[in-house]
Amino acid sequence: LIIDMDKLYSKGSRMATELGGPVEKLWGMITKNGDENSLRVFYQMAEHLRPLMQAIPRSTPIIATHCFVGMLAVSLGFKHVINLVIDNYAQWFIVVPGAYNLVQGPSNYHNLLRMGVPADRLVLAGHWIPKDLVDNIEFDCELRKQRARARQPRRILIPVGGAGAQKTFVSQFIQALGSHVAEGKVQLMLNAGDHEHMRVAFAEALAAIGVSDYAVVDSMEGVHEYAERLRSGVEPTHAVTLFAFKQYFPAVATTDVLSRVADVLACKPSELAFYPVPKLMIRRVGDHEAYSALRASELGDGTLELREVEDAMAYIAQMDAGPDLLLTMNKCIVSNKKSGFYDGCKNAVALATELAASSEKSLPFLAN
Repeated sequence: LIIDMDKLYSKGSRMATELGGPVEKLWGMITKNGDENSLRVFYQMAEHLRPLMQAIPRSTPIIATHCFVGMLAVSLGFKHVINLVIDNYAQWFIVVPGAYNLVQGPSNYHNLLRMGVPADRLVLAGHWIPKDLVDNIEFDCELRKQRARARQPRRILIPVGGAGAQKTFVSQFIQALGSHVAEGKVQLMLNAGDHEHMRVAFAEALAAIGVSDYAVVDSMEGVHEYAERLRSGVEPTHAVTLFAFKQYFPAVATTDVLSRVADVLACKPSELAFYPVPKLMIRRVGDHEAYSALRASELGDGTLELREVEDAMAYIAQMDAGPDLLLTMNKCIVSNKKSGFYDGCKNAVALATELAASSEKSLPFLAN
């Protein structure tokens, strides 16, 4: 069900980004209108999935990374349900009534309170980040700063995301980076995911800038080998590496692995906007995503939304001029870690553990 819904969202996203104009405006309005009725529809759909969790003991803590799972657990009478709220824009359909709703940023917390989500069921937890990225922030940021000071080629990771949209923007961005690649100023890591049309689009964009000799990685083993090689100080075999897969999960996991060795992550302001990596927040797919870019910009680890290729290239020019921008972004990332901004997943597990061991009347985690 989730995969089918993702396909529908992907189709809408691609149409909006490629056609633009009124279609993009309509899609933007749709992605910002998750009202009470959408919550009711989602809840009714989730109830049809009850057999999937019927045999699990009701005292088992459930951490839901998709609202369907949280709604399903609540409908079955699970006692300790935690919903990891996505995005940075408050909408009803991403909330799970009856669960503890954990949010990534304060603006979402404030707005959900105003919408009527009970304060004792709402927690400002931090960003949802893979543990490996958080644990190695200081090490990875120090390597990035060393590379920036030494004026080594900037490694730019460009993933297309689960929706597989942004074909035109990303293709034009790659072509605009052509001279930087030719001059050895930039190295590209292009993650086409499991989207064949994006693999073809990447290949065509590279051909347009005269790059025919590039590496291709199509397995998780190859991804890990590539990342370890770069982390050890060895330069990639080619200035451009294309990552393309047949399955969905390797496509997503690749961005997580490569984020540690990227100097810059250039992506739409999706959930990647919360990642502890210097980010260029390129053109959004839905209007709700603009608020995630705002969060990244305010924390200092990313830019505001860059609607046009020229806007993105202006930041590339700043990086050409000197290391200051990247040094500042990495400094902010280390500071943000000390403040606990990237500890969302850790805090979710801590709350689940506490809920399982304590009565709901006295929970120190929630009191804090």
